[in-house]
Amino acid sequence: MRVRFAVAICALLLAGTPAGAQAPAPQRPSRQSIPPAQQAELAQLAAQASAALRQGDFPTAIQGFERLTKLAPGIAEFHANLGMAYYSGGRFRDALASCRQALKLKPTLTAARYFLGLSLAESGQCRDALAYLEKDYPRIPDPRLKHVMGTSALRCAMATSQPDKAVDFARWLNRDFPDDPDVLYLSALLYSELSTRASQRLLRTAPASIQAHQFNAEVLEIQGKAAEAMEEYRKVLSLNPRLPGIHLRLGRLLLAGERGPTTLDEARREFAEELQIDPGSSGAEYELGEMARQARQWSEAIERFGRAAKLDPGFVEALIGLGKSLVSANRAEEAVAPLEAAVKLAPDNPVAHYQLSFAYRRLGREEEAKRELAVYRETHDRLFSAGQALRVGIQGRMSAPQTEEPPE
Repeated sequence: MRVRFAVAICALLLAGTPAGAQAPAPQRPSRQSIPPAQQAELAQLAAQASAALRQGDFPTAIQGFERLTKLAPGIAEFHANLGMAYYSGGRFRDALASCRQALKLKPTLTAARYFLGLSLAESGQCRDALAYLEKDYPRIPDPRLKHVMGTSALRCAMATSQPDKAVDFARWLNRDFPDDPDVLYLSALLYSELSTRASQRLLRTAPASIQAHQFNAEVLEIQGKAAEAMEEYRKVLSLNPRLPGIHLRLGRLLLAGERGPTTLDEARREFAEELQIDPGSSGAEYELGEMARQARQWSEAIERFGRAAKLDPGFVEALIGLGKSLVSANRAEEAVAPLEAAVKLAPDNPVAHYQLSFAYRRLGREEEAKRELAVYRETHDRLFSAGQALRVGIQGRMSAPQTEEPPE
C-alpha cells in the first residue's frame, strides 16, 4: 500500500519540480557555470529519472537521481527527488540524508520537508517525525499525501505514548477520511489501547472501588462468565444499592443463562427494581415488554414497549417490539408508525423491514409488503449476523434483539 501511495504522491509532487526536460528553474545553474552539453545531459537524466519515479521503477529512479546529485550537487530539487525515490524504495535512512540536504540548499522546498517527516516516521524516529508531521498535516491539500502523513503521525504518537496527540490525529483523520479502512483500524486500535491502559490503572489504583468491581463484571459478562459477572455486580450493589444500571444487567444475565423455574420471576424483579431506582430506564421497560410479549400479554407488552420508545426515541428494538405486539393484538394499522420509524432510524436493520412487511400485509398493502420483504432479504445475510456479533463483542450484552419471527 505504501508503494502505491508513493507512486501517486511522487507523480503529484514531481509535477511542480524538475521532472521536465530541463533542470529546475528555481535552482537552475547559470549557463556560465554549466556548459551547454552538460545542461542537455542534466535535462535528459532528469526526465528519465522522474519518469521512472512516476512509474514506480524506484531502482532506476534512484540511480538517475544519484547521478544528478553528483553532477549538480547544488540543485535542491534533485536531492528532494532522490529522497522521494529512496523513501518509495524503502530506503528510509538514505532518504533522510537526501531530504536534509535539499532543505539545507532550499529551506522552502515542501516536498523535501514532507518526505523528511515521513522518512523519520518509517525509520523509527517518531518524536522527530511528529515535529514535521504535526505542522504539515493541516497544510496538505492533496488527500493521498494527507492520508499517508496522518496515519504515519497517528502510529508515531501511539508508539511514543503521546495519547493526546494520537487522539488529535485520530479525530482529524476521521473527519477527513471517515470511511477509510486504515483510519478506522488505527482508531479502533488507539481507543482499545487507551481503554486497556485506563482499566489497568483503575484496577491498580482502586481495586476495591465500585468502578473496579463494575469493570470486572462487564469484562466477565463479555467473556460469557455469567455467574462470576453476577457476583461482581452484587458487590457493586453492596457498595451502592441505588446505582443505576446494575439491576438491569443482572436481569439480562438471568435471561441469557440457563433458566430454572424461578428465573423469569427473578429477572422481572431485577427489572422492576431498576425502575424503582431509575424510572427513566428504557432498557428495563424494554425487557419487561419483551417478557410480556413472549407470554402473549399484548396489552402489557404494548405499554412497556411504548414507554421504552418514548423514553428513548432512537430505541429501534423497542419500536420493533411495539410494532410486533400491536400486530399480534390485531392493531396492525397502529403498528405501521413505529415500524416505519424503526426502518427510518435503522435502514440496514433487516428485522425492522421484515416486521413492517407483515404489518403492510395485514392491511392489504401488498406492494409495500413485497418491497419491505425484498429489502429484508437484501440486508439479512449482509449485515445482521456480523453486526450483532460485533455489537455484543465490543459492548457486552445489550437489549435482546428482536427476531424475524412473525407476529401472532
